[in-house]
Amino acid sequence: MSSPTSAAQDLPHYVLVSHTSGGGNPNPNAAPSATTFSHPIIEYHYADDSPNTLLPKEGEHVIVLDYSGSAEIPSTVKSLSSDLAAVGLRVTEAPGATTHEDGTIRNNKMFVIDTISLPEEIVDIDQFNSAHDVLARFKQRNAVLHQALEYGQHTAQLDTDAAPIPSLTSPVPEE
Repeated sequence: MSSPTSAAQDLPHYVLVSHTSGGGNPNPNAAPSATTFSHPIIEYHYADDSPNTLLPKEGEHVIVLDYSGSAEIPSTVKSLSSDLAAVGLRVTEAPGATTHEDGTIRNNKMFVIDTISLPEEIVDIDQFNSAHDVLARFKQRNAVLHQALEYGQHTAQLDTDAAPIPSLTSPVPEE
């Protein structure tokens, strides 16, 4: 088991949000999905903190990264926003991040949180002109569900001790 000092050293130093948009467009001839990357605003919340502080405010998305700090229990990520799904958590190398300005060596790993925009609910059924449009919308929504369900099988695993749970308020671009 790692010491608390090594747990802090093994924790990825950077967090990046990979956001895929365009998944909710029922038009099969629409432009392909675009992926953007952003650096989230990070707030630390502990298990005994009030969960009400995590609720998203107007115009923001809240993503909760539950860092387990254990090899046996994988870290997980969840979205608290109604129009954004967290579909993956990866730990990758952060290119050029091993040395700090003062010469100290830094952990060169980073969390990459994969998110996708959820399709907007369409209340007016008249927007669907054909069975083809309905089928295309079903397939796109089904693909989002598959990504979210498959995420649990591919969570990041880190070999460190428990640490605080970072809550990420991501400035995900509006569509």
